[in-house]
Amino acid sequence: MENNFSTILQAYGISLDYESIQPYGSGNINKTFLLKTEQGTKFILQQINTSVFKKPLHIVENWLLAKKHLQKNHPGYSILEYIPTLSGEWFYKDNYQKYWRLISYIDQSQCLETVSSEKQAIQAGTAFAEFTSLLRGVDASQFHTILKDFHNLAWRQQQFDAALKTASTERLESASATLSELRENRWITDYYVSIIHQLPLRIVHMDAKISNLLFDTKGEKVKCVIDLDTMMPGTILSDLGDMIRSMASPVGEDERDTSKIIIRREILEGLIFNYISGIQDITPIEKENASFAGLMLVYMQALRFMTDFLQNDSYYTIKYPMHNLDRAKNQSFLLKRLLEEPIYNGHFR
Repeated sequence: MENNFSTILQAYGISLDYESIQPYGSGNINKTFLLKTEQGTKFILQQINTSVFKKPLHIVENWLLAKKHLQKNHPGYSILEYIPTLSGEWFYKDNYQKYWRLISYIDQSQCLETVSSEKQAIQAGTAFAEFTSLLRGVDASQFHTILKDFHNLAWRQQQFDAALKTASTERLESASATLSELRENRWITDYYVSIIHQLPLRIVHMDAKISNLLFDTKGEKVKCVIDLDTMMPGTILSDLGDMIRSMASPVGEDERDTSKIIIRREILEGLIFNYISGIQDITPIEKENASFAGLMLVYMQALRFMTDFLQNDSYYTIKYPMHNLDRAKNQSFLLKRLLEEPIYNGHFR
């Protein structure tokens, strides 16, 4: 690996006498490292997971479109800089056909793994809304769709229905209670189908979680939106829904103790209010359906975990045999807790 790093760094014209290269961050898709040179300069070095991102150049082309628009129309907005190789390429392709890229490092910053305050949630909602809002002047049709049908709930429902027909009797029986809950909430897919084509296409992040924001060292103010690999055309349901799913509860999708799965109302309402307030040209139908985003993303993730469980755990990495079933139970319970919130009372059904 050391020799591989040396070859990569040579391609970028970086001295081989670097101080350190260490794994960085908590992302589980790309392999990320923090590079520190002897001069004290820091960079982010990443190996792109081409099993997920099958066309890495599409990621760069989307970034270039966003960067050009932002630099022209909003020159003060901070966006991560990709650094080209000495030959002018945006990636270095090693002897193992792996794609590597070098990214500028923003000093005096940190990534948070969890939301610990309403103030942080407000910052997150505002930051992701600003990102989408500032890109409203671009032609969304010019952007590549990086992950087809990624947040297409109707398609995820079809995958789930197909898995039900092929799953083993043993797995169906062990999941019977949660399967009943998912069937009862199928109305969420029906509602999604009824509105999705009425919502305007925007450029959205598509992985809007707290760890994809750089905060200042006090954890109080967002300095930059990061990890733009999934940036593509979509609707506000995706980013707002991702934030609600990952931030409204103090525990994540791997928590098995359902008593810990609660909704922090001030964070839920703060996310929704500050996100829709930050979309400068938000339409009436977007505003009416903003809170639905949370139901959509939580239900969809429950379907995805259950689908993978029924298909013998072929997609998500698991740590024990019933891991995906427990994740599906977690998300189904989170959905139950969301539906108990006053903001959802009598809406969308």
